[in-house]
Amino acid sequence: MMTNRRHRRKRWLRIHSTLALSVGFLFVLTGLTGSLNLVGPELDRWLNPELTVIPRAGGGLSPDQMMAAVKSAHPRRFGSWRLQFPESPDSPAVAWYDKPIETSGEPYAPLMVAIDPYTGKILANRFWGHTFATWTHRLHSQWLLGGFGQALVGLTGLALLASLVTGFRLWLPAGRRLRQAMTIKPRAGFKRRIFDLHRIAGIYGLPLLVTAALTGLHLAFPSLLTTVTGTADFGHHDSPDAEEITASSAVSDTPLNLTQAILMARGLFPNAVVDSVTTPRASNGMYRVDFRRTGEHHALTTVWVDPYSGHIRQTRNSADFSRGQRFVNAIRPLHNGSLFGATGRILGFLGGFVPLALYVTGLVHWAHKRRIDVVRYRPRLPSRWIRLWHRHWPELKDLLSALAHAATVHIAHVTAALSRGMAKIRAERQRGRSRDRTPLGPSQ
Repeated sequence: MMTNRRHRRKRWLRIHSTLALSVGFLFVLTGLTGSLNLVGPELDRWLNPELTVIPRAGGGLSPDQMMAAVKSAHPRRFGSWRLQFPESPDSPAVAWYDKPIETSGEPYAPLMVAIDPYTGKILANRFWGHTFATWTHRLHSQWLLGGFGQALVGLTGLALLASLVTGFRLWLPAGRRLRQAMTIKPRAGFKRRIFDLHRIAGIYGLPLLVTAALTGLHLAFPSLLTTVTGTADFGHHDSPDAEEITASSAVSDTPLNLTQAILMARGLFPNAVVDSVTTPRASNGMYRVDFRRTGEHHALTTVWVDPYSGHIRQTRNSADFSRGQRFVNAIRPLHNGSLFGATGRILGFLGGFVPLALYVTGLVHWAHKRRIDVVRYRPRLPSRWIRLWHRHWPELKDLLSALAHAATVHIAHVTAALSRGMAKIRAERQRGRSRDRTPLGPSQ
């Protein structure tokens, strides 16, 4: 009986260690990039201080004024634009252009035009996937390999689940050792402490990693769950059949502007927040207004407005979603932790570092075990080599210490110089922005 139990444990351990040594680094990469995605907007504004907006009294510009500034800066970009309104008073508005000619060879790389909602100034013209924050998102979701990479990420999630199951099976204590299995042994040696850290990181991080892996499977293979539940996922501004409905009047009639279209749509949902408005794709297209209702983490309610008659042609009300639809649309905020507010985001951010902790502690533990075997069976070195080592070790130690000291001083010098240079550039940008925003007096 004991022999069979040991054999089963060895099989579990073999599977667990094989997964860790083969694809463990991919677990780490996916976890760290996921943590960066959670702070993507904040990180983007920290890396690009020109995107920070100074709030002004009296409100901002109207949607038509902001779109006029965008089209004035991009007069040769015809077709539909989506104007996404700021999430906070110090955030810019963003106008999205789906298929710019500059990135026509890429699967998804729309133009993102950042606008100061108070002055109409164009703050930045960037392409999705070409900034650090969006590049990190592509690295996390598809490893920069498009749809094929997205499938690989999903398969890696399956491997992570298998690793978690085998790790939990190896951790599972017997009898009354549960409390001991969930704590670090006091006054333990280095090997034991590393092993305890590996077990503790795994068991406490297990709920976070299982949740991230299961929800990540849906994001990698969205058609599987939506087919089972008979629903659709509207989390990425999908374009349903309603946009194929044509407008009612001729092109010669005077169409509604953005403000009027939003006003018509708001009549149905007066308490919802307007997330974005999309201009018609062609002369016979319609306005699309997206709303984010109370408790929702992205826009799920949509109204399509006829630009000529002002009639509501179709609506999508998130309050009418089925249970399956609500479940599918809750997967994305559950994956990034935003479903539970700030606490969920913090837990999600910390959970991204759990694979790194497991990988490092597991690798050190595995190396210690292998080193014990190597030491036990290693051949004896010639005594002459040992005497040479002891004779020249003091000189070699002094040389290595001197090299380490010189390298440390050099790295500190370079780091200080880079810090001063970045601080100087940041100060110059702030002064330039202050001059641009200084209102001109009558005498000027």
